[in-house]
Amino acid sequence: MAERITWEEMKTRYPGEWLMITDYDLDQSGRLKTGIVSSHSRNKTDIYSRPADTKTIAFRYTGESDFSGLRCHAGH
Repeated sequence: MAERITWEEMKTRYPGEWLMITDYDLDQSGRLKTGIVSSHSRNKTDIYSRPADTKTIAFRYTGESDFSGLRCHAGH
């Protein structure tokens, strides 16, 4: 049986990787609390192209985001 771990444990075990997470729980704000990592890769395309065993899956990246988004736009 796969191991349920916390988001903090996921970031420690799989630094800088994309995760496919099943059987997950969210907190009241919609943030990932725990789940089962069904697959992981440094390549996002690998994770998004893999078939899922269930309809409810979450995808998360454990590294730092380089998305500057609105902060960059608002600064100009």
